[in-house]
Amino acid sequence: MAKAKKPVKKSEKKPAQAISPGRQRVFKLIALLLPIVFLIMLEVLLRLFGYGGNLKLFIPNEVEGYEKYMIVNPEIGRKYFQKLEYTSPANDIFLKKKPENTFRVFVMGSSVVYGFPYDRNIMFSRILHQQLEDAWPGKRIEMVNTSITAINSFTLRDFIGQILAWSPDAILIYEGHNEFYGAFGIGSNETMSRNRSLVKLHLWFMDFRTYQMFRQGITSIAMKIARAGAEKTTGTLMKRIVANADILLHSNEYNITMRHYRQNMSEVLNHAAKKGVPVFYSEMVSNINGMEPFNSMATDTLEAAADVYNRARLAEADGDYESAFNLYYRAKDLDCLRFRASEDINQIIGELTKKYNAYKVPMLDHFNENSPNRLIGNNYMTEHVHPNIEGNFLMAEAFFNAIAASGVLGEQRKQIPSREYYKNNWGVTDLDRLLAHHRIQQLMRHWPFVKDDSQSVSYAQTYRTRGFVDSLAFNVMRNPSLDLTTARVQLASRYEKIGRPELAYREYEALLRMNPYIAENYRDAASSLLQLSDLPRALNYYLRSLEFEESFFARFRIGEIYLIKGDLSSAIKYFEQALDLAPEDRKPNVMGKLYAALVYNNQNEQAKTIAGALEAANARQFLQVPPRKYYFDDYIPFQTRDQVLHAQTLGAANRTNEAIDVLLASMNIYRSHIAGRLLAEFYLERKEPEQARRWFVEYYEQFRFDPAYLHSMIMVNLVLEQRNDAAQLFQELKQLDPNYPHLKILSMMLS
Repeated sequence: MAKAKKPVKKSEKKPAQAISPGRQRVFKLIALLLPIVFLIMLEVLLRLFGYGGNLKLFIPNEVEGYEKYMIVNPEIGRKYFQKLEYTSPANDIFLKKKPENTFRVFVMGSSVVYGFPYDRNIMFSRILHQQLEDAWPGKRIEMVNTSITAINSFTLRDFIGQILAWSPDAILIYEGHNEFYGAFGIGSNETMSRNRSLVKLHLWFMDFRTYQMFRQGITSIAMKIARAGAEKTTGTLMKRIVANADILLHSNEYNITMRHYRQNMSEVLNHAAKKGVPVFYSEMVSNINGMEPFNSMATDTLEAAADVYNRARLAEADGDYESAFNLYYRAKDLDCLRFRASEDINQIIGELTKKYNAYKVPMLDHFNENSPNRLIGNNYMTEHVHPNIEGNFLMAEAFFNAIAASGVLGEQRKQIPSREYYKNNWGVTDLDRLLAHHRIQQLMRHWPFVKDDSQSVSYAQTYRTRGFVDSLAFNVMRNPSLDLTTARVQLASRYEKIGRPELAYREYEALLRMNPYIAENYRDAASSLLQLSDLPRALNYYLRSLEFEESFFARFRIGEIYLIKGDLSSAIKYFEQALDLAPEDRKPNVMGKLYAALVYNNQNEQAKTIAGALEAANARQFLQVPPRKYYFDDYIPFQTRDQVLHAQTLGAANRTNEAIDVLLASMNIYRSHIAGRLLAEFYLERKEPEQARRWFVEYYEQFRFDPAYLHSMIMVNLVLEQRNDAAQLFQELKQLDPNYPHLKILSMMLS
C-alpha cells in the first residue's frame, strides 16, 4: 500500500525566485526599445507602401535622358504647407557629378525670387545666369533656384544643410518679406508654435513618414473641427495665409519675429562660413511711394502709418525729397499689416554679413539710385514688393556687380552689355506682360488691397479680353489647369502661319528661358533664328540642345552652319554624326552636304567613298558641287538688319563717318557679327588701326575661316607693328587657303 504524502503547509511553500538585477535591466531595455522598434518597422512599411513622400530638397531626375541630373523636388512645399497650396520650385537641375570648371550657384528666397507675377523666364536668377556666362566665357555656370512662394527664414534654415551637401561655389539670398505671414511665421495660418526650437524639431521630424502620418491625421481632425465652428476663409493666398493680421512695430510679436529671423539667418550664414562657401545676401526693397500702408493704427507711442504716409506725399510734392524718403520708410515700417520687410530686417542683414564675412548685396541703394528722387515706386514694382520686368533686371544687375567685385569667379574675362541691352533681347513678350497684368489685377481686387473684398467685383468674371494674345494670357491666369508653355507654343505657331518668324522667335526664346533644360526649346528657337539670318545664335542654341538630347536634326543644322562659316572640319564632323542618326529618307541629303564639305576640304579619298554611296542611292544630283564661296557675311541678323544695310550704303558712298555712327548705335540694340566686321573695316579705311584691330579681334572667332578677314587682320597688325600676331595669322591663312592670291605679297611684307 502506497504511503500517503504529507500535505505541505502554506508556510512551508518554497518562495518564488527573485529576478536578478541584470534581468530586470534587460526587461526594462526591451520595454523601452519595443516602441522604437515598432516605430522603425512602421516607418519601413510606410516607405515600402509609398505613404507620404520624399521631402528632401533635391531628388534624382527620373526623366529619361536626364538621369545624370538632380532636380529641385517639385513636392518640397508639402513639408511647409499643410493647410494651403504651395508653388513648386523652378525646374532647375544640376549634374550629380560636378564637372571641373563649373561655378555652381544656389539661390534662396520666396515669391520675389520666383519671379511672381511673371513666369520663370523673368526670374532674376535666369538673367544673372546669362550674364555670368557672358562675362566668363568658357566657364560652366549652374544656377539652381530653390525659391517657393510664402516661405520665410525657417525654410531657408532647413534648406541650407542640403544645399551645402552639393558643393556650391556661391549662395544667393533674398529673403525677409514673409517673416510674419510665411510658413511658421507668428501671424501665419501655417504656423505651429512660437517656440523656435519646437519648429526646428518639427521640421526635422517631417523627414519621417511616421511623423507625416500622425501630422496628417491630427491636422485633418483639427481642420474638421475648425470648419464646423467657423466660416471658411476664401480669397487669394495672401488673404488665406494670414491668421493674426495686425502686428504693431516693436510689439511682442514683432520682436519675436525679428529674433527668429536673426537666429535662423545666423545659422544659415554660419553653416556656409564653416564650409567656406561665399554667400551673397541681399537687402530687401519695397514699393514705398506707390503703395499706401495696408493698415494703420495709432498708439500712445506710435503714429498712424497713414498719417506719416500722407506727410511723405506732401513732402515729395514740395520737392523735399530727403524728408519724403525718411517719411515713406517710416510709414512702411508702421504699417501693421506686415507684407513688406521693415528696415530692421535690412539692419540685421548688414550686421550678419559683417559677422560672418558674407557679401552684402546693396540692393536698396541700387534701386534708390535708379529711381526718381531715390523713391522706389511703381517704376520698378508691380505692387508692394514684387519687381516688374525692369526691376528683375535691376536685381540681376545688383547680384552680378556683387559677384564680379568679390572675385570669387576670378578676373572678369569679358565686358557684358548694358541692362537695357539684356532687357531688349531677353525672352519676354506681350504674353508675359499681359499675364502679369491680369495676375496683379486679380490680386489687387482682394484683401489687403481692398478693405472689404466681399463687396468687390470679380476681375476674372468681369474682364473682357482684347485680342488673341490677351485672351491667351487671361485664360492662363483664370484657369490653373491651362499651361503657359502650351499657350506660348500655340502663339508661336500662329505667328509662323501668318509669316511673322521674328514674333515666333520671341515666344520660343521666352520658352527656353522658362525651361532651359529642354532640348526642343533650343531647337525651335534656333530654327526661327535660321529664318532670320542670325546664324551665330542659332548655332549656339543647337549646340546647347545637344547637352540634353541627341538629335539628328540639330547635328545636321550645326553642320550646315559650319559649312556656311567655312569651318570645314567641324562641318564634316557634324555631318558624319548626323548621318549615323539620319532616317533612311534623309541620308542622301546628309551625304550630299558631307560630300561637298569633303571636296572643299580636299579630302578626296573620303569624298570618293561618299560619292559611291550617293550613286548607289540613286542620288547623283548631289555630286554637282558648286565652286567654293565664302558667304557667311551675307547673313545679316534681323535685329539690326536695316541699320547694317544703311551703313553699307553709306560706306559705298564714302560716308564712312556716318556709317560708323550708325553701326555703333546698332550695337546698343544687338551685337551683330556683321556690324562688328563692318566697323573693323570702316575704321581701317579711316586709318584708325587701333580701333580696327579691337573689332577684328572681338569677332575673329566668327570669321576665322574667311581668307579676306584674315588678310585684313594681318594688315592691321603690320601697321601697328604687331609682327608676331601678323605672322601667326599668316600661317592660319596659308593653311586655310594655300591658293590665296595675295600670299606671296603678304609673305614679302612679313620677311
